[in-house]
Amino acid sequence: MGALMDLEKLRLARSLYYQCLGELFVFSFSEERLSKLQEYLKTMQECLFDENLKSNFDILLKHLDDENSIQAFFKEYDLLFLSLKNSIPTTFSYIEEGFENSNPLLCVRQILVKSKIRRNEKFFKESEDSVGFCLLLMSEFLRQNEDDLAKELFEKVINKSIDEFLGDVFMNKNANLYKEIASIASAFMEFERLCFEVEKPAKINSKKVQNDLSRSEFLRREANKQRRTREKSQGIS
Repeated sequence: MGALMDLEKLRLARSLYYQCLGELFVFSFSEERLSKLQEYLKTMQECLFDENLKSNFDILLKHLDDENSIQAFFKEYDLLFLSLKNSIPTTFSYIEEGFENSNPLLCVRQILVKSKIRRNEKFFKESEDSVGFCLLLMSEFLRQNEDDLAKELFEKVINKSIDEFLGDVFMNKNANLYKEIASIASAFMEFERLCFEVEKPAKINSKKVQNDLSRSEFLRREANKQRRTREKSQGIS
């Protein structure tokens, strides 16, 4: 009985981590945005799965001492994800394939069909494959004991490119508070790989885009352009 209780506590703790991280990576106009952040962080710090993260939590909680401190999180979010220049992509489609509305979005929608959960477009302006939405979805799956759906979402979507996303956040010159968040999230993802018995994906070169083309499509067009140039120079029409 004790072991079952421990597993249930672990499930709720993991759900809380996903909830908090999801809210930190979701944009919202709601007045309640991040209203529970301090509460979440304090509870998460009490159920650490990695003692090395204590200092990261200390830094974040120190910035939440007064009422206006939450504004620092909003401002940093805007600099990282909403700036007109060099903003960090926040959808798994773009991170994985270099353009929006690609295979990760299809995967998330196929998983959602198997559940009773649907995206509330009033609160979630981003697509279903946005990092924030997927993390919140994981929280809900764990809360509802939907282990199979949680593993499918983690294995097919999140695990493939979450490291690249968090790495981009961590290395960004505008990241201060979000550098601590990225460190916590990165360690948590390693823990989740153990829970789901999923291996960390092999590192691949990130896909670049030009003129809204996927890397593969851009290279195909460039190859065709070079072929036409050669044919023209050789007098072939």
